[in-house]
Amino acid sequence: MNELREAVAFDIGDTTWSARNKPQGDFLISCCANLVVVDPADNCVRFAHSSVRQYLDEASLIAGYPTAEQGELECGEHCVTYLCFSDFSLQPTRYSAKRVVVEVRPRVFFTQEAFRTGFKRFLCRIHGNRNRRGSMVFHTLSTASTPNQTQYGFLRYAIRNWALQTKSLSPTSLVWEKFKQLALCSNETWNFHPWGPHHDGSQESHLRGLFGWAVMEQHKPLLSIAKATGPLLELVCDRLLIGERLPALHFASKFGYESIITALLDFCRVNGRDHQRYTALHHAAGKGHLKICELLLSAKEIEVDAQCYSKCTPLWLAAGNGHHDVASLLLKKGANIEAMDRHHQYTPLSQAAKLGHVAVVELLVDKGADIEANSKLRRSYIASLSNIKAKGVIDRTPLSCAAEKGHVAVVNLLAEHGANVEAQDRKSWTPLLLAAGNGHEAMVKLLVEKGANMEAKEKDGGQTSLACAAWNGHEAVVKLLIGMGADIDAKAKFERTPLSLAAGKGQEAVIKLLIDEGVDIEAKDVDQRTPLCWAAANGNEAMVKLLIERGADIEAKTNWGRTPLLWAAERGRKAVVNLLIEKGANIEAKTKFSFTPLLSAAEKGHTAIVELLLEKSADIEAKDGNSRTPLSWASGGGHKAIVELLIHKGANIEAKTNFGRTPLSWAAEKGHKPVVELLVKKGADTKAMDNFSWTPLS
Repeated sequence: MNELREAVAFDIGDTTWSARNKPQGDFLISCCANLVVVDPADNCVRFAHSSVRQYLDEASLIAGYPTAEQGELECGEHCVTYLCFSDFSLQPTRYSAKRVVVEVRPRVFFTQEAFRTGFKRFLCRIHGNRNRRGSMVFHTLSTASTPNQTQYGFLRYAIRNWALQTKSLSPTSLVWEKFKQLALCSNETWNFHPWGPHHDGSQESHLRGLFGWAVMEQHKPLLSIAKATGPLLELVCDRLLIGERLPALHFASKFGYESIITALLDFCRVNGRDHQRYTALHHAAGKGHLKICELLLSAKEIEVDAQCYSKCTPLWLAAGNGHHDVASLLLKKGANIEAMDRHHQYTPLSQAAKLGHVAVVELLVDKGADIEANSKLRRSYIASLSNIKAKGVIDRTPLSCAAEKGHVAVVNLLAEHGANVEAQDRKSWTPLLLAAGNGHEAMVKLLVEKGANMEAKEKDGGQTSLACAAWNGHEAVVKLLIGMGADIDAKAKFERTPLSLAAGKGQEAVIKLLIDEGVDIEAKDVDQRTPLCWAAANGNEAMVKLLIERGADIEAKTNWGRTPLLWAAERGRKAVVNLLIEKGANIEAKTKFSFTPLLSAAEKGHTAIVELLLEKSADIEAKDGNSRTPLSWASGGGHKAIVELLIHKGANIEAKTNFGRTPLSWAAEKGHKPVVELLVKKGADTKAMDNFSWTPLS
């Protein structure tokens, strides 16, 4: 309420403050026709109801009724007037006796690297003589003390809003000169500028803050004042804005501040670079600001194909972000349509295709972009060595890039323009393989209809499109490919079929589909592992159950004699072990090295599996080819819980291997102190000698 009383107590033509003019609060509220009330909680004036704002907004449509913008400007003018009252000793027209002279040496004094901003241009204009010295005089305001904000109720509001509410201020305003002086003058005692205090108190620092704030707030009146400082502005215009990592022109271009770009182009370097070596055109093109791009491109010295650190050009960014009109404009200005980035060697067409921007793709193709652009053909041997991480992805054509991401419209467009649907990258991945591996059903259908080879294989794993889809669990794609005639038992690397691959990854739905389609359920890979072996090893109980129910051989052995039960026991798959035993799996099945499921579980430290197998009557004294028992393996592995369990179940604590070694001997050799202590406690013979007369503790 106190702020409002002071705000209406003076006019913009006043020069001094008079508290006698403040109206009483009750009188002020009564003048507002009951539209506002005073909140007793904080003494603030608020609308009487939320509908009041709507009423005022609708009333603004009446001819001659003040608009919200007019009201804001009037508030701003009052703030400026208030701050310039002589009562505060601010008085922008009254300077202190302190006179600061900044001497500027001749331009020949400076090297090219010392000043990369507009400072050199400023130097060139001083007296027009390179051999003379120049100087500039700066003034500061004389203020006796910081104004008492408790005495002046409107002061806090005025300081906070004088700049924010004068964005539409005209030079014809009655307060323009006061506004100008308020903006340009710094103060020795208290800060009233929204761009904050200046770290060195210099006029240059003050101007930098004013200019930066004007740009970020799109404050054209303040910008015009900064611009009027002439050569001095060139000292700061290309520096980073305070609190930002961008210079002014870059900032305005990035955020689409079209209204101030024209003014900035008068003194900012159009080809200046930021920390990423982006120009202003990079930012405008990447964000799709067409009008700003037009303004920037109107500059004679503009670099249309400027490259940043990653070698992206403005066209590359515009294409990658789907900005059709900006890309079209840049092409008209001669932008390089085949410019590649550093990381993936993508052209604008590849980038647009990868991200699914069909309109931009069509534009680039119509303008003659290489539809089969393949970076490998454009890179030297040395360049390829320097970018090893990019191998396997940089050789993809635009169509491959689009297929991988599932952009059907883009692929269809490129194919209609003659793009090769069988193009292979360095690892022999075709568009169909990429689409199938990523589960893009519609894309797979389109490519097959366009003649793509369903049996083409990638280089590393030798997988077909069906195998890729099965491996990644894309049931719909698997079903589609089978329906279109794909080989259901095609062998990949190591002789693995789609069913084997799906079982290895635990793709239950795909396995069911493949079995329903009549796949060979006993197909073996190069190690003679069946799909059931793969499923058991991965611990997928439902999948194991399904395969067994469909007739899979529960005792199928690999080249090393491992059955599904042995695989599950070795990997610690308790649920699968239990299921296989219930389905009749041989609990004493042995590998070529005479390992039983119990021996494998004891060696690997799977306590729960050991306990389960013992409950199912597994031979606790089973021996491998070297006559090592489960207790011997558990002791040598340091698996104390299993050792304790086996001893409790009656395992022979002195069982010897072919070389006469006991469980204690193995535990001692491996340094498993807790197991040694347990065995000794259980009565193990510490003096038992092996075939070489070594005791456990020797």
